[in-house]
Formats: sequence, C-alpha cells, structure tokens
Amino acid sequence: MADSLTRAKVFLHKVESSEGVDAVPVVGSDLVLPNGDINIEVPTEQDMGEGDLKGTFGPGDSTTIKQGMGLPVTTRVRGLGQGAGALLTPAIHAALLASGHTVVTAGNGTSIPREATYTPSSVLANLKTATGYFYENALLYKLLGAVNDLVFEATMNALTAKFKPQSKYTAPAAQALPSWGAPTQKLFRMTNALCVITEGGGAVNVGAFTFDSGTVVEETYETGFHGFRVANRNPTIKIDPRAVSGSMADWTALTNCTSAAIIATFTNELGETLVFNAPKAVPMENTPGARAGRQIRSKTFSLKETAGDDQYTIKWTAIL
Repeated sequence: MADSLTRAKVFLHKVESSEGVDAVPVVGSDLVLPNGDINIEVPTEQDMGEGDLKGTFGPGDSTTIKQGMGLPVTTRVRGLGQGAGALLTPAIHAALLASGHTVVTAGNGTSIPREATYTPSSVLANLKTATGYFYENALLYKLLGAVNDLVFEATMNALTAKFKPQSKYTAPAAQALPSWGAPTQKLFRMTNALCVITEGGGAVNVGAFTFDSGTVVEETYETGFHGFRVANRNPTIKIDPRAVSGSMADWTALTNCTSAAIIATFTNELGETLVFNAPKAVPMENTPGARAGRQIRSKTFSLKETAGDDQYTIKWTAIL
C-alpha cells in the first residue's frame, strides 16, 4: 500500500450560488493554502443499542443517526496584489462570506487600486454558504453547503486566519491530488514597522492582536434537511498594550462600558494594507500582565453597533 505525505493535502473553497449546490472550486481561483497540518473531522452520532434486552451482556446492533463534516483551517493572510493583475477579493473570500459577511469591491487596478471591504450582515439573503474540496490520501472530501466561524490572529508574526467549515457528511471519492503551488500574493505581518494599532485615536504598543468575528454556527437536523447555519454574531477584539503608569482610564472605561474606536492596520512589503476598523469597542475584560519586565493590560472588547450591522469593517487595499 502506498504512503501519503502529510504535506500532500489541498483545500479549495468557493462561495455557492445556491445552498448545498456544488460550486466546483478550482485551484486557479479558489486555493486556500493551509499553514500547518489539516485533517478532516467526521463527527458521528450512533444509537449503540445499549438498552436492548437480548439475554446476554453487551449492546445490541449499532445504527448511525447522523454524520457531519468539519475541517479546521489555518492560513496566512495575503494581500490582493498589484495593478490590474491584483485579485478582486482575497484568498479567504469564501470564508468571509460563509461566516456572515458581505463585500463591496472597488478600483480598476489601473488608475485606482483594487479594494475589497467586508462588513457583517444579518440579512438572510446575504448569509452565504460555500463548497470546500479537501484532497488527501488520494481521496476528495466535499463539504457542501458549508458555513464557518472566523478568527484573525497575530503575535508579532504573520497574520493568520482560522476557520472551520462545517457541513453534513458526504462520502469521499477516490481522486488524485490536483497540481498546485504557493500563491504569489504578499503576506501581512505584525512587526514593529508593518503594523499600527490605535485605541481611541492614539497609537498603542501591543504584542498580540486577535479579531474574532464571533460567528455562531449551529446545526440544523430535521426531516428533509441536515446542515449548518450562521445563527448569531458576538464580535470581539483582544489587544495587550503597555499599561500607562498612574492612569485609572482603563478601569474607569471598564466600569462605565465606555466605548473607543480600535483600528488595526497591517501593511505588507508591497505597501498594500489590511485594516480592521471597529468604531465602537466596549471593554469587557482588563487583565494585568507583563512583557519584557514591563506591565501590560490584556484587554478584550465587545464590538457594538451604531446603526445595525456596522460593528466593524475589514478592508483590503492593493497598490497600483
């Protein structure tokens, strides 16, 4: 029996036009390059027959009640590119739409740089699903009608996006790996020079950044339908700025639920930007800590609405 390399795995992800209808993703436009190992999950619920009174010890016959599929993915976040050759949307576009976001694109790549701005949505018609193709061990797993959560993280390193598409179970089929290679778009990194974070209009020095869309995914299992749906959203941002000596401001803001605008701007080597903008971030945790012998505050913020579905924006901007 032939072995399979752990690095010989491919994940493709594409938004569906109709829920559960195979979008047929392809390497050329729908590749998401995993960072770290990636493995399919098949949660299975069975009736094991433990209660059968059959005259002997032990359970009776087993029968499967339901099966799902999940695929935890971590990928490093890249820009759109340069000029007219820049992408219209980033490589994680399907993960953004399948976690309850909408997108507005702009720019022609010649006189105006391409842009893609994502915002959360609670409009039913905007809640999209995606098809995931996962190739490994000479098998193809299709996640149809999949939705996912979405978290961005950086700790003075490359910015990563983490998400887990979930769908009902579809049996894998024998399929050879497609040909693929690493994307050419440049990475966003959290460095002392390539990342600026402001809180309440002033720059703060942080060592870690987490943006969690707070997408709540729930399973629907009923006669005639089995799938997963985006059901709610509780977005948060977590940063760990230096503590300001003698200042009560953090504690006062926590007590009074005083909001502040938080903007995190990542820049890559081309000069492209990725901006997380949360205009109404209300503190919910303020935990003292330390970094290199200096006091810090690990702060978590709940992102609030002003006029509905405007808790934040996530904006990619290419260069000419």
